[in-house]
Amino acid sequence: MSAHAPFAPSSATRWLTCTGSFGLGLQLPEAPDSAYAAEGTRLHDVAAYHLKTGEPGAMDDNDIAFLQPYFRHAAKVMKAYKKSGGVVRIEERVEHSDLLFGTPDLIAIDDEWLEVVDLKTGAGIMVEPEENDQLLAYAYMVLLKRKRFDLPMPKGVTLTIVQPPDEAKPVKSWETTSTFVLAWGVKAEAAIRAALAGSFDLVPGDHCRFCKAKPVCPKLMGHVVEALPVVVRELRPDNLAKWLDKADLMQQWLDSLREVAHDLASSGHPIPGYELKPKRATRQWVDEEKVLEIARRRRIKIWQDKLMSPAMAEKAHKNMPEELTACIVAVSSGSNLVKSKGNPQAPLVALKSEAEPMAPLMANLALLKHRR
Repeated sequence: MSAHAPFAPSSATRWLTCTGSFGLGLQLPEAPDSAYAAEGTRLHDVAAYHLKTGEPGAMDDNDIAFLQPYFRHAAKVMKAYKKSGGVVRIEERVEHSDLLFGTPDLIAIDDEWLEVVDLKTGAGIMVEPEENDQLLAYAYMVLLKRKRFDLPMPKGVTLTIVQPPDEAKPVKSWETTSTFVLAWGVKAEAAIRAALAGSFDLVPGDHCRFCKAKPVCPKLMGHVVEALPVVVRELRPDNLAKWLDKADLMQQWLDSLREVAHDLASSGHPIPGYELKPKRATRQWVDEEKVLEIARRRRIKIWQDKLMSPAMAEKAHKNMPEELTACIVAVSSGSNLVKSKGNPQAPLVALKSEAEPMAPLMANLALLKHRR
């Protein structure tokens, strides 16, 4: 089975609000994990290992200090539920079906109460627990399992976000009832059915931020097209407010457009009229130890707390010997997709997904890919 559910709890707000995003997203490949996501995964892994074993594992001092709010809250929850005869599960998968499953960071439950705890390591977006769709999805799957096995249904449910970068309030909790969670689940099941039936109900909002369908979303494209003839300087304050409300969404669409075009061009699918050009190269020393040895021998001072860059060294020493300049190499950090000035490139080779119609069959085919 895929590592991520087709209807992942982490993206529940999006597929609940914008059922059409599921079908649109099938047209695009999965984006590679960012460095931020990789660091978040690492922190989750070392935190889970520590809670399960009591050992520091691969954590360093910085990790331990950063994760203290999570460890303190987890210890408090584990102690309380052990005392009440309940159970605690750390990084244990819960599932409703091949469509909806996930791995909550910590689940604690007894006959009276359920607590779902989610660790958030990012600082870019402060997450709140109130009616948090990701945590509600986890809670819903836990309660359904108890219902199937005729186990007592907890009356209360606590959803907790632990976000260490939020120094003002790293631990935030919200209490609700099992009835509320099960009612949420009815809405979630309806949204999944609509998406699988080929819903084209597209609703832009903050949930678009991490949606891979942004580049092909007609709603977002519509905002951009609508804005093209607008003369900004002539807008009244009330109209400015309307466009400011849409500005972030339009910028997200534009950023995604450029990102997808760059990825396609980089993977061998030329964009007509555009070409990849290396980013401006920065000059570096090929061998810093050799440079220092030459500089000491020639009595050239190129050290200020650390070795000067080639540009700084040349500025400080107008006539640098060829022996040193030969140690400089230009290195580009990547490429930019820019408008071609010469002959246009070959037309873009259509990807298979572009030829597939947006229809219920398309959505249901995706399920086969995620089957165990």
